[in-house]
Amino acid sequence: MKRYGTLLGLHGKPKDRVLIIRKGAKQTRVGFSTDNGQTWDLDGELVEAETVLDDGGVLWEKYQRSPDAATWLTFGKQPNGYLSVHRVHKHVIKARLYEGGGRWSEITDFPPDQVLFDAGKAWPKEKTDKLAPTAATQEPKPLTTSTHHTGQRVSYIRVSTAEQNLARQREAIGSVDREFQDKISARSRAERQGLEDCINYLRAGDQLVVGSIDRLARSLSDLQTLIDQICSKGASIHFVKEHLDFSAESRDPRASLMLGILGSFAEFERSIIRERQAEGIALAKNQGKYKGRKKALTSEQIEQARARIEEGQSKTSIAKELGVGRATLYRALGQQ
Repeated sequence: MKRYGTLLGLHGKPKDRVLIIRKGAKQTRVGFSTDNGQTWDLDGELVEAETVLDDGGVLWEKYQRSPDAATWLTFGKQPNGYLSVHRVHKHVIKARLYEGGGRWSEITDFPPDQVLFDAGKAWPKEKTDKLAPTAATQEPKPLTTSTHHTGQRVSYIRVSTAEQNLARQREAIGSVDREFQDKISARSRAERQGLEDCINYLRAGDQLVVGSIDRLARSLSDLQTLIDQICSKGASIHFVKEHLDFSAESRDPRASLMLGILGSFAEFERSIIRERQAEGIALAKNQGKYKGRKKALTSEQIEQARARIEEGQSKTSIAKELGVGRATLYRALGQQ
């Protein structure tokens, strides 16, 4: 039976629902899902054991229903008020305090150790707010989007090679409500399922945070298409490295200009790299040193594959056993 939990982020804020693969005293291996729990990464990642709450993912579900709600605690860790969290920083949490009667305070700084991210469940509904003696006891009304940002902070991270580290991008991005990732060197957007899931997940008011432009797109045209698609949903996008922000409500012309310049330089750099590679290959051929790319399959493997196909085995199963894609197997069979 699968065992689920809640992964906690900065100051104990719920970060994601995870699959608990192996729980240890200091570290726990957890798996992540990018398609709302349909499939899970069974290889997983190691995280600090104290950041995993073994609760079946209950806290994450509560947080999803009320992502801004939290409980204000006294120094003695007793419930002291109902909060609507605005921003979470390393040393302070900015939030509004419910004053009763449907009224909220201005955004105030709260010490992180006095904020419990429990969707406000620890604050009794029937208890009168200590900061407002005449406060009503009804459940607080949610803040309107005109006065409070209710969207989620969502991140997208991608690594192109086995040597690159997800942790570096996560550190640059900071605390988020939901994370999507791709761990492959995808040449086309169709191969990046994490990105597609991320865009489908975004809602109006959400902010997508990406470590840098090259983590999101491989070309300027692709980048512009993605930005337009995200903004059309009412969400915004922030690139950490380049300090660029884009949204449907306010498209900064300076950011658009910088985007075009960066994209042009990126295209120029890639063309130079391709040209140098071609020159290097040509020189190696002239010197008799270039032998081309190593074949994925040996002649013996290809002959064995052809024999198995004649016996009735599927090409898909054979390619999987050989550790290559179907297209690679098809090409190899066609070349002999």
